[in-house]
Amino acid sequence: MAHTSKEPGNRPGFPNEQEPLNTSIIHALPEHLLTDQAYVLGRLGREARRRFTQVLSAWELHPSHYGILLLLEAIGQASQQHLAQILTIDRANMVALLDVLEQRGFIERQADPLDRRRHVVKLTAVGQVELQQMRQAREAVDKAFFAGLDNTEQETLHRLLVKLFISLTEGPSAPIALLQKEENP
Repeated sequence: MAHTSKEPGNRPGFPNEQEPLNTSIIHALPEHLLTDQAYVLGRLGREARRRFTQVLSAWELHPSHYGILLLLEAIGQASQQHLAQILTIDRANMVALLDVLEQRGFIERQADPLDRRRHVVKLTAVGQVELQQMRQAREAVDKAFFAGLDNTEQETLHRLLVKLFISLTEGPSAPIALLQKEENP
């Protein structure tokens, strides 16, 4: 039976995402469950998210905040609408997420000089430093999470996960160049 929590935000009958993976369960699980890819991916995804959320809790942030910071680091600046579209975050939720990051001094928002109805968002120097610290903490957690795989297996897993992600988000027209880049770094 799944463990549930009566804490706010958890739905009755659903596992608490903050509950650690039961490491002794492997011996009790029927082999059939381990052949079910959706089940295994779900369990691993829940554990990865729990660990990642725990890392970000040191900054009182959530994975969506981290995604915004990573994207801004990669593209420099963007409108709030563009960030919401790329990260598939509802616009109203994006505003609330950006409010938190702006209050912490991690980002700044300015009216777009070409269209004053738009706000342009960019990472601040403080945001860059904090993002680097978050990245280091996340890398330590990743190291422990993937300790059961050697470097080659980790690279193969990453390549396959990126390929799957692209196929699910872009369909058959996935950018071939991105796939080839992942296969031949």
